Parts: sequence; structure tokens; C-alpha cells
Amino acid sequence: MKSEVVIKQSTISTLIIGIFFFIAILLGGSTLYMSSSIKAEQTAEKRRTEFKQLGIDLAEASDYLTDEARKYAVTTDIEHLYKYWEEINDTRTRDYVISRLQELNSPDEELALLAEAKKNSDALVDTERHSMRLVLEAVGQSESSMVPEVASFKLTGEDSSLSRGEKLAKARDIMFNNKYDNSKRTIMSPIAEFQEIMNSRLEAELEAARRGTSGATAIQIVLAIVIICAIAVLIWILFAQITYPIRNYTGMLHEFSFENENFSLAPEGTQELRMLAGTFNELYASFREELVKRKMAEETMKAAKDEAELANNAKSEFLANMSHEIRTPLNTIIGYQYLLQSTVLRLKQKEYSQKIGIAAKNLLGIINEILDFSKIEAGRMTLENVDFDLHAAIGELCQMVGIEAERKGLGLGCHIGCDVPQYITGDVTRLKQVILNLLANGVKFTHTGRLDIWVNMLKEAQDKVLLCFTVADTGIGISNEQKDKLFQVFTQGDASTSRKYGGTGLGLAICKRIVRLMEGEIYVESEEGQGSVFKFTVKMKRAEGIPEAKDEDSLESVKGKFAGKRVLIVEDNVINLEMTREILEIMGFETHTASSGAEAVSMAGQGMHHAILMDIRMPGMDGYEAARRIKGMEGLRQTPIIALSADAVEGVAEKAKAAGMEGYLTKPLNPSALAFALGEIICRSGGIGEGQACVKMPGEAGCEGRIDFRDGISRLGGSREKYAEILTQFVARHSQDAQRLKAFMEKGKTADAGRLVHTLKGVAGSIGARPLMAILAELEKAIMEHEKGKAESLTNAFGLALREVCACAEEFVKNYSDMPVRREQTHDREYREVIIRLYELLKEGDPEARGFFDTHMGLLEENMEATMLGELREEIWNYGFEDAAARLGKLVKEHPSIAKALHGQLEREA
Repeated sequence: MKSEVVIKQSTISTLIIGIFFFIAILLGGSTLYMSSSIKAEQTAEKRRTEFKQLGIDLAEASDYLTDEARKYAVTTDIEHLYKYWEEINDTRTRDYVISRLQELNSPDEELALLAEAKKNSDALVDTERHSMRLVLEAVGQSESSMVPEVASFKLTGEDSSLSRGEKLAKARDIMFNNKYDNSKRTIMSPIAEFQEIMNSRLEAELEAARRGTSGATAIQIVLAIVIICAIAVLIWILFAQITYPIRNYTGMLHEFSFENENFSLAPEGTQELRMLAGTFNELYASFREELVKRKMAEETMKAAKDEAELANNAKSEFLANMSHEIRTPLNTIIGYQYLLQSTVLRLKQKEYSQKIGIAAKNLLGIINEILDFSKIEAGRMTLENVDFDLHAAIGELCQMVGIEAERKGLGLGCHIGCDVPQYITGDVTRLKQVILNLLANGVKFTHTGRLDIWVNMLKEAQDKVLLCFTVADTGIGISNEQKDKLFQVFTQGDASTSRKYGGTGLGLAICKRIVRLMEGEIYVESEEGQGSVFKFTVKMKRAEGIPEAKDEDSLESVKGKFAGKRVLIVEDNVINLEMTREILEIMGFETHTASSGAEAVSMAGQGMHHAILMDIRMPGMDGYEAARRIKGMEGLRQTPIIALSADAVEGVAEKAKAAGMEGYLTKPLNPSALAFALGEIICRSGGIGEGQACVKMPGEAGCEGRIDFRDGISRLGGSREKYAEILTQFVARHSQDAQRLKAFMEKGKTADAGRLVHTLKGVAGSIGARPLMAILAELEKAIMEHEKGKAESLTNAFGLALREVCACAEEFVKNYSDMPVRREQTHDREYREVIIRLYELLKEGDPEARGFFDTHMGLLEENMEATMLGELREEIWNYGFEDAAARLGKLVKEHPSIAKALHGQLEREA
């Protein structure tokens, strides 16, 4: 439906409001009129009923008085007399009726009839008083005891002279003779006339009220018709001007498309809707024009995005290729340097070998920096959380930079606050990366003076600590302009810095990103020519118990460890292949080699191997495809494959796992990591044939569920000997802890009990006693929450579990000591070699002496007198190497075997 009339939306709104008020006024007026009509009818009905009842009440009251007076005359029962006068004096029905009629505004005519009836009634009362006086006289009642109204009535002389019987007879005659009846009729006739007149009047009033109600009903009907018509007109306007136009617009918009050049909305409806259609048509034309431009821009952006993705893929491919091409020869250098270190070398040769290793690792560090930056840029760098010795980590870093600092004649100081916890939890690798970068920069840019590092604790909350690391130098300093861009990528102080000092310009940028990942901040304070102070903060957690120690075993320590095991090495680089083969053969492996993926698949099918080391990047069939084919061959699904790759980029480990490989190692290879990975995987797979299951740990039988020996040994870098030493110390120090705990609990020393349980919980976890650790965790919670009953129960369980753990630990130590190895001789030889090497380092003033001393502290504590060890520690930690060498020389002279080895050198000193 289309309308030819154009109406404004405001006009429709005004019309709606006007109709609303019109209907409201009509409804209100008709409602009031109807209400008043109904009320008038109800009032008329009520008045008629009440008037009728009043007439009845008046007649009944007259009849009641007559009945009571007659009953008294007949029965002489005084009760009737009393009821009569109660009605006259108390109830007074006649008076109430007349009064009520006056209140109801009865016409004068009706009131006159009632007054006449009242007057006649009063006359009849005198007649009834006469009868009552005769009865009372007859019954002999004195005048003083009579009802006052009767006593006031005086008898005539004739009546007084009558006898008792005559008086009673006359009293009854008075009440029942014709004269009394005529008097009675003079009362009832006006009452009857009154009722007739009243009824006629009230019927007329009721009829008038009913006519009013009927009129109100008719008005309501007419009003309803008017309202319906008004609403109908309004609905028609709404449909014609709003609903139908909007429906038509909606229908047209369903077919809307920017592809239709001729699309437009036909204006209709209210003026506003017509304006809307016109505006839409203008916008449509504008949008369509904009759409054409946008499509062109999107095509341009898509082309740019494709180019960017190609560039990004090219960058990723470049990083992978670069990592592979550089790491492959680097793997050879580090591998052969590792092999060289395991041979007998003169002191200078060993120093040269070490410097080759340092240079190779520095180059590896640069590669890792580039890869780290790539990870950070992609948002894929994550932090690990491990327990570690912070003091030892700082010592190692100082030792690493100490060599170069000493070469340049710089002083080096390492200062750790007394409140800084020794053992913390965090990413030790990334933390050391930041500190080492700052220390290395300090050494690089400082020519005279010294370099210092401070570690302080700023804040502690529960088990979390906020640490501040400060690295200060007396070097060339940094200008304000250079400080603004110092932490930007590929940026150094100026162009000459890179030429003079080297570097990629990534180190500090990576440090800043890592520090932020650790919820800290890094900043610098410096003036040009006045040195620099770098500070950064990190949030860490206190470690529970003994942290994991990761010692790198030398090849000597793993010789023969894998005797009888066969391994297939797949590597396309001949030099790397030979180097890896030699390392594995020193470990005791029987090795087979393949130079391609296809050859590896063929050799894997011909013989049985305990493990396969698979290079990833090879010409032809790569390592992924070779692994998938080997895993698909019958009988080889359980053969473990370890991926070896120089691609240290994101996603390689996941691809290796998807191809069915059980492990992943990056080049350059770390021989100790290789040995550990092979041991774990071969042990887990259980070998490939009869009798190839893993050998149980000493004392492992019967201790399942009490101590996980393998877990404890893995925490110590695979060193069984060190693990046995820790178990010995555990039994010596903690076997009586159950009795100590009970004593604390009995004395109410819950704080001491909590500390004991908390300490022992961490130690239990470190040695692999997980069930004991779980009991201690529950016990610690019960003590903290003051659950005495639960704590006592868990204390008993703890005592039993501790005895079992100590028994298993002693069994392990006993069986380990009984193994066919000459441990005492080995121990003495190791101690002698450590003393000789430490003496040489001290005499040469080599800063490595401090790190060497810290590394072998456990062995020195077992064999050296405590006072001597303390003095030696103090001198070495303060870099008093000359005094320490003199003190150690005295100790050497007391040990013939050591003195003999150093005989020539001691004679020269003398």
C-alpha cells in the first residue's frame, strides 16, 4: 500500500498524543458518569430497603407492646410487665424509627402520618397502664414497689372499690374489648398509609436511578465505537506512513548488492523515511565508489602481504640455512676440541685447546643471539623454571670473564649481599646470558681500572624475591645521545664502536627483552669517559631443598659405559661423522655409519641397533623421511631415534617428534648431553632383544615406591658417585629427624617443627624420595594450620617412611661401594689430581683457579682440615692467589704422592 499524502513523523506523533488524550478524557468522563449512575441506583435501593424495614419495625414494635400488655393481664407474670416497659424506656423502637426517618429526609406527609401513629400509640399506652395498675392492685403489690410509670397512674374511686377478682376481670376486659381494638387500629392505619406512600416514592426514585444507569451504558457503547474508529484511523496512518514503507525498504535491501549499479530505494512514507531513502541512495553511490577504491587498495595490500610473507619465509629459511651451515663446521671444531681435551696435553697445549673451545663457544653465542632475537621478535621465547645455585652461577660468570679481565690488567670484583638466597628458582640460562653480556661488554669497553658486579635483594614477599644486579666498570662511558638508543636492535654507541670493538648490536636489546620476561627492568647510568653502571631487576622464587646439579662429565668418566650397545650414526658430513663415531666409541658403543637417509634405511633393516643418531638435513632423503620409513619397518618401531640437527630454529623439535623420533639434540654436540640422552632412551626402550633390559640401580630392588634412584641421579647430571655421597650425607644428617620432630611437637615448638619439615621436604625431593616428600608436604600444611590430630598422625607416617628411605639409601651406598671398582684408589687419585691442578693455576695467577676450587669443594672438604680449607677459600675468593699457592705448597709437602708429582717444581721454589 502506498500513500500519496506526505506526513511528517512529528505530525503522526502529535496525532497519536492527541488521540490518546481524547480517548483518556472520554473514558474518564464516561467512567465517572457510569459510576455515579450505579451509585445512585444502589443508594435508591438501599433507601427503599431501609424505609421499608423502618415501617415494619414500627408496626412490630406496636404489636409487641400490645402482646406483652395482654400477656401480663392474663398471666399476671411480672416479666411481661418488665419487657413492656423495657421496650418503652430502653429499646424505644418507635422513637428510633421516627428519628431515622427524619435523618433520611422523609417527606413531611410521611412524617405527619408517623406522628399521628405515635400520638395514638401514646394514648393506647395510658389504657395499658390502667390495665396494669388494676392487675398490680389485684395481686396486692404496694404502690412503692410498682414500676414508676404504672405507679403514677391513679385509679378512680370506683376502680379502687372493686374486689381482687373484679379488678383482674376488668383489667383483662380493658385489654380485649372493642374500644382497645379500635384504639389499636388508629395506630396501625397511619403506619400502613405511611408504608404505601413511602413505597411509591422509593420505587420512583429507584426507577430514575435505573434509567440513569441505562443511559450511562449507552454512552459507554457509543464511546467504545468512537475509540475503535480513532484507533483504526491511527493504525491506518501508521501502516500507510511507516510500516508498509519500512517493509518495502527491507524487501529491497534484501536484494541489495554493490554489484548492482542501478540499485536505489524508492522514497515513500513519512517525510523522514523519504529523507532516509534519499540519504541511503547518496551513501550507496558514495560507498560504491569507495568500494572500488578499497578493492584496488586491498589488491595492492595483498600483493604487499604476499611479498612480506615471502620475505619472512626467506628470512626463516636463511636463519635455518645459516644455523645449519655455521653449526656444522662448528660442531666439528667443538667436538674435536672436546676429544683433544681428553688426551694427555702439556699445560700450554691445554691452554690453547681451551682457548679454541672458548672462541668456538663465543661464535656459537653470536649465532644463538641472532636466533634468540628471531624468537623474541616472533614472541616465541619462553622461560624455564629450575632450581639453581645463584652464588655458583655468579662465580662461574666471574671466572669466565676473569681470564680476559686479567689479560687486560683489570680488577674484577664479585659481591653478593648476605641476604641474597643461595638457591633460587628461575631460568638460570637466560639470567646468565644477561649477566655475561653485561660483564663481557664491561671488559670489552674498559681499558684501565676495574669491573664489579653486585647482587642485592630489594624486596621479599613469602617465597618470592626481587633481586637487583649491578655491573659497573671504569670504561669509556656512554653519551646521553647514545643512551637513548642503547637497547635498540642492531645498534651500538656509534658506527666506530662496531669497527673497533666488534659485536652485532643485538646483545643489550635481547637482554632488555629477557629482563622484561622476568618481570624486571634494565637501565644504565653513565657519562662519557666516566664508566658505566648497568642495573637490572628480576623476580625469582626461593628454591626448596637442594637444586639440581648439572655436571658435564668428561669422556674419561663415561668410557665403557655403553659397552655392548650398538648405535647407527647417520651423517652426510664426513668429518662430523668421524668425530661423532670416535666420541661414541670412547663411550663403549659399537658404531655403524651411514652417509645418507637411503643408506640409513637400508642399514637399519639389515642389523639390530640399540639407537640411531639421525642428521636432519641431508641431500636426497632427509632425516624426517628416513625416520618415518625406519619406524614403518617391521620390528623397528621400538628402535629409538635421536635427531641431530644444526637447525636450532623454532619447530625442528616438533617436526622430529612428528616423524617418530624420541629425542632431539642440536649441534654442536655436547658429549655429556649425548651420553645422557642415549642412556635415558636406551634404558627406556629396554633394548631390542633378550637380556637387553636396563640394569637396575644398586639397591633398587625392594625400594620401588620409596626412592626413585634414576630421578636423583639425573638431577646430578648422571653422576652415581656424587649421588651416593649425597645419600650418605642424607642418612647421617636426617635419620634422626623423626625423633627431633616429635620432640618439637611435644614441646609445642611448632615454628621449629615447621622449619624442620620444610627443609627436609626439599631434600627428599632432591634425592628422588617422592612419597616421603608428599607426606612432608601434608605434614607441613597440618602444622601451619594447627591441625594437631592430623599432624600427629602424619608424624607417625613420616617416621615410618623416613626409616624406609634411609634403609634404601644405605643399601644403595653399600651396593655402590661393593661394585668392582677400586674406589679408594680412585678417590685418592682424584684428590691428588685436583690438588696438583689447583696448585698450578694458583702459581700461574689464573682466575680459573677460583671456579676450579668451587667446583671441587666437596672433594676438598672430605680430605682437607677445616681450618686450612677456610683460610684457603678466603684467599682464593679474594684473588690472593700467591698466598694461596704458598699455603697449598705447605700442604703438598705433607703428602708424599703429591709432592713426588710436583718434585721438580717444589725444588725450584726452594
